[in-house]
Amino acid sequence: MTSDPQRPTGDTEFIPDLPERLAGLAREGAAVVVATVVSRRAPVSAQVGDKALIHADGRMEGFVGGACSREIVRRQALLALQGGQARLVRIVPGAAPDAEHAFAERVTVPMNCASEGQSEVFLEPLLPPRLLVVVGRTPVARAIAAHAALMGDRVWRVLDDDEAPDEPDAVPLGALTARLSALPAAQRARVRSVVASQGHYDETAIEALLRAQPNPVGLLASARRAATVRDTLRVLSGFSDADLDRIRAPAGLHLGARTPHEVALSVLAELVQLDRAGQVATPLPVPAAPEAEPTTPPPTAGSTPPAAPTGLAAQVMGLTELPVLTGDSAVDPVCGMTVTLPAKHTADHAGVTYAFCCPHCKARFLKDPARYLTPS
Repeated sequence: MTSDPQRPTGDTEFIPDLPERLAGLAREGAAVVVATVVSRRAPVSAQVGDKALIHADGRMEGFVGGACSREIVRRQALLALQGGQARLVRIVPGAAPDAEHAFAERVTVPMNCASEGQSEVFLEPLLPPRLLVVVGRTPVARAIAAHAALMGDRVWRVLDDDEAPDEPDAVPLGALTARLSALPAAQRARVRSVVASQGHYDETAIEALLRAQPNPVGLLASARRAATVRDTLRVLSGFSDADLDRIRAPAGLHLGARTPHEVALSVLAELVQLDRAGQVATPLPVPAAPEAEPTTPPPTAGSTPPAAPTGLAAQVMGLTELPVLTGDSAVDPVCGMTVTLPAKHTADHAGVTYAFCCPHCKARFLKDPARYLTPS
């Protein structure tokens, strides 16, 4: 066989064992299209039943026709892979081309080479199963996970690190970024996510999801709460408006849902609608994690706790003075809540480490520390 200068690097005309090859690709989580010649009219070099595999990067294994047919099949296969739908491609000399788009089920493509033969090639995209990441230990989160499993999705339940040991199959929130980043690119493109922690760790989960996968992130929250989450992530994590626009909130279609299972139905229906509309993954630039703020490590047992703030926090609590702190707790200077030490959210200001109940309070404090530390 002579070398074909038009053949992209990596193309081969031989698949030694197609079932075994497909099984291996499935184990790897790869996305691939199986092309099969289903009809032919001579003169064409391919035979009915000839097959090829087209990978997401355009590489082709197998044989479904000569140089001209091969490039038509390659392009159509990539469109089928993008849309996730099978299609029948008719390659006909001199034919008027159909409008090519990602969701056509039957496409006629003119053969522009000097050939009088024609063929039909069936393209079947094989995609990794959709992976639905459901964050939260709420009734709605459990309902979404249960219904998604019935739809055939792979489901990751993501819980806070303190909650995860109670559910052996759960993914700890602290490990989410690493787990997602370890997935093959084709699988990351199939990730869908819903954050339903009801404010307990929305920001932490959304930050991990925005950094590690390219798709929109659903948030079960009111429009006002969603705006607060976006503002907090902008301040603490350095996300741009384009990054934050990937947060879809309130998640779900407007069905008038009330119960957890009805809300789950609305959320999953929206995901189906988005997928069928072709809103597939397109990698967006996400900033690297910002350098850690200069902070003092949370106090260990027996150490002196952070200094007690005064001012607005005391006013919020209706006190003229904050309660005496113990070695196990501190008071959030923004909202006045008691925070168990070591705290998850801390910031350093003027040599003092302050503890916060949530990322939102931390962000508000960092915007204007004086507002919360001015003596009352």
